[in-house]
This record gives sequence, C-alpha cells and structure tokens, in this order.
Amino acid sequence: MKIAVVGVGHVGLVTAATLAKMGHEVVGLDDDDRKIEGLNQGKLPFFEPGLKELIEEVTAAGRLRFSQDPADAIAGATVAFSCVGTPSRADGEANLLAVEKAAESVGKHATGDIVFVQKSTVPIHTADRVQAMLRRISKHRFYLVSNPEFLKEGSAVEDSLHPDRLLVGADMPEAHEIMRSVYEPLMNQNVTYFATDIKTAELAKHACNAFLALKISFANALAQICDASGADVCSVADIMGSDPRIGRAFLNAGLGYGGYCFPKDVAAFKVQAARFGYEFDLLDDVIKINQQALQSAFRKVNDVLWNIEGKRIVLLGLAFKALTDDVRESPSLYLAKLLIDAGAEVIGYDPQANQAARAQLPELQVVDDLYEAAEGAHCLVIATEWPEFADLDLSRLKGIMTHPIIVDARNILDPQLVAEAGFTYLPTGRPPVNL
Repeated sequence: MKIAVVGVGHVGLVTAATLAKMGHEVVGLDDDDRKIEGLNQGKLPFFEPGLKELIEEVTAAGRLRFSQDPADAIAGATVAFSCVGTPSRADGEANLLAVEKAAESVGKHATGDIVFVQKSTVPIHTADRVQAMLRRISKHRFYLVSNPEFLKEGSAVEDSLHPDRLLVGADMPEAHEIMRSVYEPLMNQNVTYFATDIKTAELAKHACNAFLALKISFANALAQICDASGADVCSVADIMGSDPRIGRAFLNAGLGYGGYCFPKDVAAFKVQAARFGYEFDLLDDVIKINQQALQSAFRKVNDVLWNIEGKRIVLLGLAFKALTDDVRESPSLYLAKLLIDAGAEVIGYDPQANQAARAQLPELQVVDDLYEAAEGAHCLVIATEWPEFADLDLSRLKGIMTHPIIVDARNILDPQLVAEAGFTYLPTGRPPVNL
C-alpha cells in the first residue's frame, strides 16, 4: 500500500525505511529543503547504524522516495504516519505545533479515507484534538491511530525490523485491521501486538519512558551510596537485575540519561498527571537524581585535580549515548560546560558526534583523534560508552598524559588493568584505584 511518512527525523526516517523494507510504497515528507535535497542525493542527516545501507536498498528498489510536496506524498495514500517532533515548552508541557501542522497537511491533501497514525510521543487526548481538527477541514473519513515508537538510537533499525512488541491504539475496528496489514511481515514473526484504545496507547508510551528514566536514576542514586560506602554498584545492579521482576537493562550508573526523548517525556508526563489532578512528585526526584549524577562526576574531576583552573581535561564521548551522533541533552556536553566554566581547558572526542558537538558547544575544543586529544592531559573522562573506549591503549595514554588520571563515568574499563597500567582510576559507584 502507499504510505506517507510526515517528518523524516530520527523516528520518521527509520520508520519510512522500515515500511519500505516490508514492501510498501513509501514517501517521506518534510518541509526542510536541505534535508530532502540531501536524502535525494543519498546523504543522511544523522548517523544510525545500518540505516544508510537500508535506505540505499529500498530506494534502489523504488519503494522509498522523499518529497517536500504534501500533495505528492499524501495523495492516494492509505496510511499517513506523523513522526514530527514534540519538544518541551518552558513549563515542561509538550509543544504540539508540529503535530497540528502534520495533521492539517494530511487533512488538506488526502484524496480519500485514510488512517492517520501518530508515531510521535504525545500527551493523552491528542488524538481527540486531531480528530476534531480533521473533521473541520476535510470531507474524508479519518481513522485515528496511536502507534508509539519504541526505538533506541544506536539500534533503531534492528528495533524496527525486529521489535519486541507493537502497540497500536485505535477506537475503530477498521483501523486495527489496516494496521495489521501494514505490519503483516512483523506479525508473521509472531511479534506481540497490543491492540488497545487510543488513550491507553498514548499514555503507555509516556509511562514506559518515565519508568526507564526512573530505573536509570535509581542506579545513579545507588552509585552515590556506593561511592560513599565503598560498595560496588555494578555488582549491586547485577544482583538486582538477576531478579526477573526487575531486569538488568537500564540499571547502569553513569552520567545520567539524556537525548531528545527522556528529558522532555518525563517533564511532559508530570504535566499531564497534574492536569488530571495527580501530582507525580516521584518524577521530580527522577529529574533531580539525574542532575546529581552529572554533579557527582564534576566533583570527582575537581577533587582529584585539586585546582581545576588551567587543567587540560579530555572528554571521551560527546553524543548522549554510544552508536549515535545525537548530542541533544547530552550529559557529556553539560559536563563539558561545567568544566569550562570552572576554568578548565576541555578537549572532546567522539567517533561520530564531533561535528554536532562543535555546533552545540563552540567553546569546547574538538579533535578527530583520541590520542591527540589526550596529549598533555591532566585528566581523561569517559563520558559515553562507545565500545572502542573499553579497549584504550593504556600504555600509550600513560606516556602522553601529564597526569595519569581517568574518571570513568560509564564503568567500561577493567579496574585491575587500569591499576596495573599505573593510572589513578575513579569509576562511578565503585572503589577508586591508586587514589
């Protein structure tokens, strides 16, 4: 079937490519001239493992193309996916202007009855507002669907082609029937299909993200206790995670969560709850602990260097997580700003995010070689868990750094190996070495 995907950012582009891989005729629509021009030339606007190869495959097969023309993308489509951004307003509420514009575009250019699928994370009752607007501007019938994404940057292609579940909220049986047809290749993989009403699906997505953020913050709170007591947070997390009621995922202590989704979704979920008369104070603590994790890392660097002014500090990892070039709400860049404001000379390196980091934080020095960054450094901070950082040439680093000090904010190094190499090593929530 013909499918329009409105908004080809981190969610929309992966969604469009995946749907094309399933055999659908897909048009990716966006109002960003440079983005569409680049995509039509085979240039991706961001890095995501496996995405470039997938897009090359489905565009060569003629099942995916990109357009700036809403009429071209939407006319004749059976389904339209809305994958636009929902950033936070100043009070934490989700800004739904792009959602409104996407729905308006579909309403104006649909040439027949169409399923309108909200892929973006939106507050409960958003579909009701979209439906009311569409009735005002179009004579066609619209089947509203909430189909939240559960993609993880760095594994988004795999998550899309082999999801652990599909959540589809719709209030009309016809909509569920069409969505099962859209996802038939995945249904044939026996993927769990949660068929709910729209409101349940809208709320469930926010609840999932808020709970994952809570797990991360819980691990970071444990790290604070372990730092003070001498216990090992990694062992504690392993013990907790062995309980199937808890699970090990998202229990890694570190710099805290970042990225586009968790910060805005936690804030938006709290605002939603308040509108329904419930003060979700637990979410305030989730946010507070997340910020404390960043301050804890800063204090470790400050304490071990004694006087931070004029010190050369290297940050390994600038993206908010590994396997992406996304620096939105990156804890690493927040840490860089704290160090710079304290008078340090900060040099950053990331396998993919250097360019984005330069644009986000111009005062940060960014270099394209890890060991060039470490030359003459007084302290090296591992801020993002890129796999290559687990295999550092410690002997080489020892020879080029002014002070052999490593602050491991992601606990990816082996403490014994670091100790044997002669480093002072400060992990997160674990006993320090050679302090």
